[in-house]
Amino acid sequence: MKILVAGGIYINTEQTEHIELAGGFKTAGLVGSHSRHAVYIHTNFSTEETKITSAIKKSLREQGVDPRYAGTVSDVYGRLDKEGFESGSNLYETVRLDHRFRKKLEAFDVFILTTDIAERDFRWLLTFANNHRIKTHVFTCGEYPVRHDNGRIHVHTLYDPEGATDSDGEQSQPAYHEHIGTIKDILQADGIIEPLPVERAFSEQPKSPLYDAGRFIAQIAALALVAALVLGGAIFLLQQISGPGEEYETYIDWQAPVDHDSCSTIEECKNLGDRYLGELAEYVDIQDEPHVFIENRSRFDYITYQVGGDFQLTDPDYQADLPIGTEAEFMGIWEKFTAIIPNERIASISQFNLFSDGEGNTLAYVDIQPEGTTLGVDIRDNDNRASQYRTLIHEYGHIHSLPSEDFTDECIGTELDCLKEDTLMADYISRFWSQYGDKWIENKYKSDPEKEAFFNNNINDFYVPYQALNPKEDYAVTFVSFITKSMPQGDSQLKEVKVRAFYEDPDLVALRVDILENLLAYEKERASNEA
Repeated sequence: MKILVAGGIYINTEQTEHIELAGGFKTAGLVGSHSRHAVYIHTNFSTEETKITSAIKKSLREQGVDPRYAGTVSDVYGRLDKEGFESGSNLYETVRLDHRFRKKLEAFDVFILTTDIAERDFRWLLTFANNHRIKTHVFTCGEYPVRHDNGRIHVHTLYDPEGATDSDGEQSQPAYHEHIGTIKDILQADGIIEPLPVERAFSEQPKSPLYDAGRFIAQIAALALVAALVLGGAIFLLQQISGPGEEYETYIDWQAPVDHDSCSTIEECKNLGDRYLGELAEYVDIQDEPHVFIENRSRFDYITYQVGGDFQLTDPDYQADLPIGTEAEFMGIWEKFTAIIPNERIASISQFNLFSDGEGNTLAYVDIQPEGTTLGVDIRDNDNRASQYRTLIHEYGHIHSLPSEDFTDECIGTELDCLKEDTLMADYISRFWSQYGDKWIENKYKSDPEKEAFFNNNINDFYVPYQALNPKEDYAVTFVSFITKSMPQGDSQLKEVKVRAFYEDPDLVALRVDILENLLAYEKERASNEA
């Protein structure tokens, strides 16, 4: 049996006489020492605390755990004490999405996950396990919500939900070391581990440290290569020299008919939208950018509402007290969303969620599933009107471009691997992303140097680095520019060509008019009420 254990690493600072390690990674040692299975670990090893890293790797190997699937980050390990915890190295997303790594994961029989790793890494591994029918045990201390439990995925709660938060709404501690007995009982009952430690033959031991040395050399070589590409501007140099050629031309039929009560052609609707945009400037600077303070916190849900008839919020699920603001204040965000976006366009939304992962991280999200879509907004990132409007329009851009029926049943959500042919997003990728190659379709989980290299060497293709993470974010950012700005006049840069291409679609041009008209009406009413 081949087992992958994914868990975080913390240092328990309450112990002052010696270093005591804590976190979900200890589950890997349990499985390795109590079975003869091939056990691998995914975690984040620190390059800032090398002595501790070396000791952890040595201990894991001695317990029969192979650390070669782990990530490496330039940050210290998380800290844990009775007052709380700091995530440290556990906050970083290091699950690799390259084809070779996926093929390796497909060979696993069991995943054992704890929720003290980066949330996106956890959710990607969980989705992968579900899609590939891999038995999975999830152990959680409440760092973020886990609701996925079926015949293959088993979720085990290691904390008291009633006492999971403090007065500020923060999570309970990732104290997996205190629950190792419970974890052992569950895994033993499922036949994954033995009651007592086992002795492994030499051939069953994980690879020697020489393999890590080779891996380290390979990483240095890879980083050197990335640095050379950044300095030399070699990535996609031909595209940068030639710029967008004929394949990136736009074909706008200005006299094409548009089904709209206030305008009848693409040209008329474009001009009407621009007029609304000009009037809107009297009430709000839609491009206003607030100062953002980046505050790293684990994500935490506060209230989840069901969306009932006439788009009213019903059946609130109160998971914790709001640490800031009032419920009515944040329900107002939903009211804005339904006032701005034509309601027939958002009929798929079934839930509205209030969450936070700290300032400056995820502003909002949509979780698109066949049974319904969840819109979530961060309560700490939505106090600027202009930014809030753009965020809501961005999230609708995802809803518009990623309907659940455009994906096969093999995946949960909107993984591009399961995108059907001849769909809006498939056509967008073919037109605007094919020149990068399959390796660069998903960049969210790549290292920071790789992300920076890709953006910097395609600076004319994207307005902001976030847009270059994948085609989904590219479309949503382009959609916001299409709605909230006048049409670019030039076509020498691909980022402008993409915005212009939206004017080829009469339905999108009509939608732009509706959103700007609704936004203008909402701002006029707000100004009148405040007068």
